[in-house]
Amino acid sequence: MKRLITAIVFLLTASFALAQVSDKVAKVTIGSIQHGQPLTIQIDLMQSNLLDQVEIAYRQFGERNFKHTEMTLTNNTASFSLPAEALHPPFIEYYFILHIRGQVDPETYPLENAEQQPFRIDLKPASVISSEFTILSPEQDEHVYPEDFLISFTLYYPDSLIDLNSIQIFLDENDLSAYALRAEDLFVLKPENANISFKGGQHTIRVAIKDTLGNPVKSFSWYFTVIGDGVNRTTGRSSSPWTYSSSFQLETRQENISDKVTPYNRGTISANGAYDVYRVKGNLYLTNEEKDYRQPQNRFFIGLESPWLKIGYGDSYPIFPDFFLSGKRVRGLTGSISVDILNLDFAKGSITRQIEGKLCRTFLFDSINSVKQDTTRQDKTDIFAPYQDSLWAEYKYGTYERELFIIRPSFGKREGTHLGFTYLKSKDDISSIRYGIKPEENVVLGSDFMVSFDNRNFEFWGQAALSASNKDFSKGKISDSEIDSMFANEDNKFRDNIRKLRDIISPVITVNQHLIPLPSKNTPTSTLSYDAGTSLNYFNNTFKFSYLRRGESYESFGQPFLRTDVQGYNVSDRLRLFDNQIFVLAGHERLVDNTVKTKIATTVSATTNVGISYYPRINAPSVTIAYLLNSNQNGRQDKFYGTDDKTNRIIFQIGKDYNFINLRHNASMGVSTSNKDDYTERNFDTKNTNFTFSNFSTFKIPLQTMFSLSYNSNRFLSGNNETTKLTYTTLSLNANYRMMEDKLRFFGGFNPTFGEISRIQTTLSAQYYFYKNLSAQTQMNIYFNQKMYNYSQTSIDIVWNLILRAEI
Repeated sequence: MKRLITAIVFLLTASFALAQVSDKVAKVTIGSIQHGQPLTIQIDLMQSNLLDQVEIAYRQFGERNFKHTEMTLTNNTASFSLPAEALHPPFIEYYFILHIRGQVDPETYPLENAEQQPFRIDLKPASVISSEFTILSPEQDEHVYPEDFLISFTLYYPDSLIDLNSIQIFLDENDLSAYALRAEDLFVLKPENANISFKGGQHTIRVAIKDTLGNPVKSFSWYFTVIGDGVNRTTGRSSSPWTYSSSFQLETRQENISDKVTPYNRGTISANGAYDVYRVKGNLYLTNEEKDYRQPQNRFFIGLESPWLKIGYGDSYPIFPDFFLSGKRVRGLTGSISVDILNLDFAKGSITRQIEGKLCRTFLFDSINSVKQDTTRQDKTDIFAPYQDSLWAEYKYGTYERELFIIRPSFGKREGTHLGFTYLKSKDDISSIRYGIKPEENVVLGSDFMVSFDNRNFEFWGQAALSASNKDFSKGKISDSEIDSMFANEDNKFRDNIRKLRDIISPVITVNQHLIPLPSKNTPTSTLSYDAGTSLNYFNNTFKFSYLRRGESYESFGQPFLRTDVQGYNVSDRLRLFDNQIFVLAGHERLVDNTVKTKIATTVSATTNVGISYYPRINAPSVTIAYLLNSNQNGRQDKFYGTDDKTNRIIFQIGKDYNFINLRHNASMGVSTSNKDDYTERNFDTKNTNFTFSNFSTFKIPLQTMFSLSYNSNRFLSGNNETTKLTYTTLSLNANYRMMEDKLRFFGGFNPTFGEISRIQTTLSAQYYFYKNLSAQTQMNIYFNQKMYNYSQTSIDIVWNLILRAEI
């Protein structure tokens, strides 16, 4: 009997992101995952050496605010895994934030109105069965005799980015991929051909899938039981309890952008080993982009794992409660310990590397006043220091090394009922550079809990944190005389209490006039943040309610993306009907700012959303319709402080898998509109309309094609207060062809854009497998630019890659 593994299916393909035109982004690739697993998003960049950082902003259906996190920037790609708990039907929205070196304001992708018209990933619920992977033998939880044991499954993956030649099949921790036979979508593996031994009892089969770049995309696992004593096979070759794997990749890349040629040379090595329940893993990434005036571009990590201990050193993105540390790279020591109900998580390392200041010019000390008043200076700075003899120098200040330490003991189950306490300390190292200004430090203390029972159908959670930050501790803690001067209007008892508080707190954080919050008679709760919520999943109904409050001055150096100065609630409900074929969703969120009453007006933001999705089990398309209304008001209409706007959004999506002329197709179509009315004197009205259609086809011959059409229309107020219209259409034609028994692969793409943006992008790629685990790939992208947003200049940009990849 065939058994299907349920999975989330993403109707959105990579071509949708290609429909948005940018001179810094080549394409966006969306992975696919199993239910309950993260989703990988990868963005391919042009001129990645110009970017200091790439962020992703994402939100679930019904939420007003986007969550921000830093993406991992490697080679010319930036990647991030959306957490599984954020992947709920009908869709998730996202956009990118590009921090360009030397540019104060970041750039978004899509460029125009990213928050109002973001990218969207349409999701099917877990109950919708996916036909991409089918287990034939042995079935989940099946009991088999040793002589009947056979691994067999079918895999249909309509994605040209998936490398079916690199499919890995594991029996427990033994990699048996080399012994598998493949006939189109059918994979068969006879364990006796691999000459392995296995005992009676429960075993695990795992199938791992990678993309054409060698990155893990998805895995399927299931369990079965061998009846009896199992099989003990002996051959002439020696067996070892160790299992291992490794891979390396060498890449050379050359970009000719705007007549400027930039070469890149990169190498990646990764290795994994296992002995029984113990594992070791490591990776190393080297690039010629490593410069002492940039944050680290090279990456490394080595880690050890056991059932109760995980520890590693190098570059990682540790996950803690999101008030403290999330989406921030740490170079140093990370680890976790779990013993029964006792857990301990910790991290210690650097989150910012030191960058020394730059010498701008030297001058005589007598000229210092005229130098300071010089308005033609390119590098304006307050750092003037003795240079040598009678000369002084002007320096552009550098960046301090910023160290971070965080520890979280918790009690209970990590994914269930638990109680945790977190302490974070981060401080600039003033000895790391010679010329710097205003070193900072930060302390955060808080707690989190979760109560979960009835197989997590009922959950109640919450967290609270209090922060303290010092914006300049260079002169040390405040003196008694400075306390008397700062609090001259207070009585002696109050000033004595300040001195006592200074002496108590100073071992943790420097206490001076730059401390936030600064002690006073009525110390505000400006740095207090908390949230709490509950989730109920009963009677085909998923109900969620949460309340949050984030102080105006709350700050964690480990979480720079958290929105502060906001409080309010969010309530949502998802109803499943007709055997999980119809989903009805509704939600409302109300948030207000000005939490400590320091602003001239308080802004109230409200978001209401409703949606319905139909996932038929008959031969009919799936459909999603959603409506979202967002409003912001603060009771003022003036152009300086007034806020009064409403945004109406309508989203329609339809998709269908079908057979036509004996070919398999996957088609989807989507329409979305966003209309923002600004009722203040500024009149910042915007209107966006987007239409997409795509069709992916798999032929009987080893050919796959994808056709997509995207229409974008945008109207907004430009910098000169004039209404700007930006309308363009993108056509995408892509094909992937395999030959020589999958040893040689060709990929081609033709993607013209016409309208107020005019560009033609072509892609040619070839990959050859010398052996199953050794391949070489070359790719060329040519961009014929005629007209882009805000400028018209004909140019040809060329990006060429050569990649050598091997696995052991």
